[in-house]
Amino acid sequence: MNRPLSVFLFSMFLLFSSNLLAEERIVEGKLLQFGRMLGTGNDFIQVLSNDLSPELSRLHNQTIRVLCQMRGENCDPVRYETYPFSESKGLADWTLKRIPNYVNRGYFAFNPTVTPDGQSIFWTVYSSKGKSGTQRIWFAEKDDKGFWRDGKEMPAPLNNDLNSAVIAVLPSNNELFVFGSFGDDEASHKIQVEFQEKREELRKNTRDEMEFRLKEEQLAYEYLRKLTQLQNKATVPLYKSYKEKGNWSYPKAIKFPDFSNIYLKNNTSVFGGSTLSSSGRILIYSVQQPDSYGKLDLYVSIQKADGSFSLGKNLGEIVNTASEETAPFLAGDDRTLYFCSDGHKGLSVYVTKRIGEGWDNWTKPVEVSANLKGVNFFSIPVNSDWAYVSKEGQLYMAYLPRDFRPNPVVVINGKVLDEEGNPLGAEIHYESLTRLEKRGSAKSDSKTGFFSLVLPYGEKYGFYAEKPGHLSVSRNIDLTESKQEDAKLDVEFRLPALAVGRQILLNNLFFETNKFEISKDSEPELDRLANFLKSNPKLKISVEGHTDNVGKKERNLELSENRAKAVADYLISKHGIDGERVRTQGFGDSQPISSNDNASDRQRNRRVVLQIVD
Repeated sequence: MNRPLSVFLFSMFLLFSSNLLAEERIVEGKLLQFGRMLGTGNDFIQVLSNDLSPELSRLHNQTIRVLCQMRGENCDPVRYETYPFSESKGLADWTLKRIPNYVNRGYFAFNPTVTPDGQSIFWTVYSSKGKSGTQRIWFAEKDDKGFWRDGKEMPAPLNNDLNSAVIAVLPSNNELFVFGSFGDDEASHKIQVEFQEKREELRKNTRDEMEFRLKEEQLAYEYLRKLTQLQNKATVPLYKSYKEKGNWSYPKAIKFPDFSNIYLKNNTSVFGGSTLSSSGRILIYSVQQPDSYGKLDLYVSIQKADGSFSLGKNLGEIVNTASEETAPFLAGDDRTLYFCSDGHKGLSVYVTKRIGEGWDNWTKPVEVSANLKGVNFFSIPVNSDWAYVSKEGQLYMAYLPRDFRPNPVVVINGKVLDEEGNPLGAEIHYESLTRLEKRGSAKSDSKTGFFSLVLPYGEKYGFYAEKPGHLSVSRNIDLTESKQEDAKLDVEFRLPALAVGRQILLNNLFFETNKFEISKDSEPELDRLANFLKSNPKLKISVEGHTDNVGKKERNLELSENRAKAVADYLISKHGIDGERVRTQGFGDSQPISSNDNASDRQRNRRVVLQIVD
């Protein structure tokens, strides 16, 4: 007999209400009774049965931290991590910590690639198909309590019918560097359609089901071989994808016209992996070329001004051997290189440090740990105590010894906004003001305005945000004095619209105290300003100088006028900007934007302002 509808609705209301009222709590303790009980000191909490139960039953007698939905005094487990925990300190070198099985859902997982902030992880799952298989990209994110969420397979276009893998994630977490074959979708689709047609024809012309199954398997193997050959043709298998409004763009091949790889196994081209610097400009990859020392060598390629990558240079016989050097990972300091090799002391992970400013001089590689034999991939978030590795189809974290960690770096976390505070998708570029060289670029997320940069110590940097229709805004940071500590800096760029009356500070314009000669490290800022004026030939600007209140007012007024004139002279004499388009004015100390009570405020008052006047 059916229950009355009112009873059913009331029971659903009670269930819904209990879910709403269930308290989330993090509980730490030892798993007992094969995952059915959690011992926390003198107390015991019953662990309710759900999808995690089979996994927890295998962790009997282990200490875990679990996120519970509390049902009365009982724990309904949502996510967990095993001891040692992520913030644990003073552990034995290279302690391995398995990432929970629910993250990769028990699939054969390898090639972990962690975002620089450590909040997301990408990896590769091997998916079998008949006698062959395919490699697909999966990912997971941490929740706001630091637990890994369930892993998910990435949707198209980053996964298709051919092998795919994430090689690197740039610091803003919205640029992916991927391995795969994305320019051949049409050819791949044609092969699949042809297979289906042949399969239907086969079904019509076979006598029984057993004969059909045998011939179908042979046919499938033949067409999988065609798909593999399509992917392994002699073109660079490396692509870039950008996050646009929450979705990943169709991957586009990087510009690498001279790429070559002559290493074959079973008539198939074998690529040993690659890594990208946090700047996106330095590519280290594993291939065989005519000058290789062994089967697979590591090469370095530096991006050109036009965005293409040059022919790679062999890292040399200190790093490369007669065997295979594969799976490189370049840390955020742009100096510490980890890689796998079977040619130094057996298959293991090794580390080497770059010497000097070039890319062809390295320290002798050292095996990181015998405990990591069998590990075949390596990834480290910036400023982290842990590396992420894979071993025998499982994902792990490995505790980094002090001696094997990358050098400290500074992380710049920023936002790009318009004048009203709305997020902007913009280009962020950074450069060495010490060497007057471009260092890299990033993109801010159009939905949040967020971006991130990773800057090694040893140089003075300038960085700026630009977007069509807006004035470019710059900042700088002096990291010439190396420190043995990691650091973070939060910045905000507000980009004014390109309109009369809008103004910006020329933050990367530098003068010596009480002088108006433009320093060499100011030139990148002024060269960009000149290019901006050339791109907008009808615009006229006013360059306005200001000082603090130290010294005589007459002297301050003269100094501010001379600094404004120095900027105009640079634009006119070096770049041929029409003098009628650049007005100058000095205000001395008459228009402070801060008090003059301390050194920091006085520095803010010493400024040069650019304003659009026509």
